[in-house]
Amino acid sequence: MVLKLEAKGGKKGNVWDDGVHENVRKVYVGQGQDCISFVKFEYVDGSEVVAGDEHGEQTQQVEEFEVDEDDYIVYVEAFRETVTQETIVALKFETFKGKTNMHIETSPGVKFVLQGGKIVGFHGRSTDVLHSLGAYVSFSSTLDSLGNWLKVEQKGKAPGLRCSHAIAQVGNKIYSFGGEFTPNVPIDKDLYVFDLKTGKWSIAPATGDIPHLSCLGVRMVSVGTNLYVFGGRDADRKYNGFYSYDTTKNVWKLLTPVEEGPTPRSFHSMAADEKSVYVFGGVSATERLKTLDAYNIVDQKWKQCATPGESFSIRGGAGLEVVQGKVWVVYGFNGCEIDDVHYYDPVEDKWTQVETFGEKPSARSVFASAVVGKHIVIFGGEVAMDPQAHVGPGQLMDGTFALNTVTLKWERLDKLGEEKEVTPEIRGWTASTSATINGKKGLLMHGGKAQTNDRFEDLFFYEFNSA
Repeated sequence: MVLKLEAKGGKKGNVWDDGVHENVRKVYVGQGQDCISFVKFEYVDGSEVVAGDEHGEQTQQVEEFEVDEDDYIVYVEAFRETVTQETIVALKFETFKGKTNMHIETSPGVKFVLQGGKIVGFHGRSTDVLHSLGAYVSFSSTLDSLGNWLKVEQKGKAPGLRCSHAIAQVGNKIYSFGGEFTPNVPIDKDLYVFDLKTGKWSIAPATGDIPHLSCLGVRMVSVGTNLYVFGGRDADRKYNGFYSYDTTKNVWKLLTPVEEGPTPRSFHSMAADEKSVYVFGGVSATERLKTLDAYNIVDQKWKQCATPGESFSIRGGAGLEVVQGKVWVVYGFNGCEIDDVHYYDPVEDKWTQVETFGEKPSARSVFASAVVGKHIVIFGGEVAMDPQAHVGPGQLMDGTFALNTVTLKWERLDKLGEEKEVTPEIRGWTASTSATINGKKGLLMHGGKAQTNDRFEDLFFYEFNSA
C-alpha cells in the first residue's frame, strides 16, 4: 500500500515526479546562495539501480547522503524561505535506524515535514531551484495490537468547542475540566462528566473546595475513584493549586494551595500510578521548567524528584506517562519543538535518556498521548511555533504513533490510504487520557485547536484490537 503525500512549499516551477520505487538509495542536495538549488534521488528496484532526474540547477556544493542497504528513509524535514515561502532553504533526511544527513539546531525558515512510513519516491516543483517537495510512502505495521479510530457520539450539556483543557476517566465516566475558546481566555470552572453508557454529558455536582479560578493549560489524572487536578492559569496568569475530586461523593478538596505545592504553572504534564501523582515541566510565571514532583497519595506529601542533567532541556507541552514503573517524558517545546525521550526511575531516583528509532514522529509538543501496555501512543501536536505564540495555531500535524518502551521502536499506526478509515483532523492543544471503552484499551482525545485556529468539540478513541 502506497500513499502519495502532497508536495509542500511554493507554487512556482514545473511539476516533476520520480514515481514509486522499492527504496531510496542515495540523495543528492545542492546548496545555492540562499536556497536549495538542486536535488536528485537514486532508487533501487530489486537488483536494479534507478537514477532519478535532476531537479533544479546543479551547483559545485552537492552533498551526497547514502542510505544503507538494510535501512530506509522515514522522515524528511524541510524549511521554506520565511518571506515568500516559495523556495526551500534546508532539507534533512532521517532513516529508520536514525541516520541523518544533517542536524538542524535552529530553524532556518518555515518548517514542514514528510513522514508516515517507508519513503519510496519523491515528487515536487522546481525551476533552477527547488520550490516544493512531496513523497510516496509505503506502510505496514508489525504491531500486534494495531487498532483503529472511533468517533464517539455525544449528547447532553457537553463542554463544547475548546482546547488547552484536561480529561480523565473513572470507571464508565469521562471527566473534562478547564480550557479556552478564545486564546488566553479561560471558559469556565465547571467539571463536565460524560457517561459512556448513555453517551450524555452533564455538569458534575460540586461541593467542598471548588477551584476558584477558571483556567487553561490545566492537567488532570485519575487514581481509583478520585481525580487530581493541578495548575492552569486564568487570563491574568494567576494559577490554581492542587485539588482532588471524589467522584463518589462529588466533593472537591484543596490538597495543596498555590504557595505550598510545586511551582505554579500551566501547559505542564501529569501522570499517575497507584501510589503517586507526577507533575512535570510546564511554564511558570517566569520560565519553562524541567522539574518532576511526586505526590504520595497515602502520605499526602510532595517530593521533588532528581533533577534531569544538562542534556535535558526545560520544556512545556511534553508527553508524560507511567509505563511499567518508569515515568517517561516524550518530546515537548523548549523554544522550539524537540524530539528527545527520557525516563525517570522512582526506585533509583535517576533519569536516563534513550535513543529511539523506527517510524519516528517529527519533533512536536501539545499532542495527545496515552499508555497501552508497554506502548506510549501519541497523536497530532504542534511541529512549529506560531509567530503570534499561543494566540495562533502554530503548524499542526496529524498521525498516530506508538513507542515500544522496551525495544524503543516507533511505529505509525494509521491505516494510510484506506478511505473508510475514521481519522481525526489535524490538531494540537487537545485533551487526552489513557482509557478503556467496551473492554478495549486506547487513547481518548477531546477537542483541541485546528490549523484554522478554530476549536474542536469532538471525542475520538483509538482502540487497540488487543493490548
